[in-house]
Order: sequence, then C-alpha cells, then structure tokens
Amino acid sequence: MQLIARLLLIVPSIIAGWFVSPNDVSYWIVAMVIALVFIVLTIAFELYVHPRLRQRRKP
Repeated sequence: MQLIARLLLIVPSIIAGWFVSPNDVSYWIVAMVIALVFIVLTIAFELYVHPRLRQRRKP
C-alpha cells in the first residue's frame, strides 16, 4: 500500500519541481496542492466519466 502511495505522489512532486525549486520551503506545499488536485480529478473521473464510458460500451 505504501508503494502505491509513493508512486501516486511521484507525479505531483515532478510537476512541483518544474515550478518551484526543491530547496525552497514552499516546495512541499506546492506538491501537496498538486497532489490534492490530482486526487480530486481522479475521484471525479471515477464518479462521473467512467460510468458514462461503460454505458456507451453496452449494446
């Protein structure tokens, strides 16, 4: 479970590294905000988009 969490948090850390220096104090704050947006978008996709895609596949 810990490995899955680390893999999911690699993406926000890389994105935060594009905008903020990793030595800056606000780096982890920016990474956390990006991770929260990433999690919210994932949940929204699973709740709204994924069921609609399933409905289209069924004849």
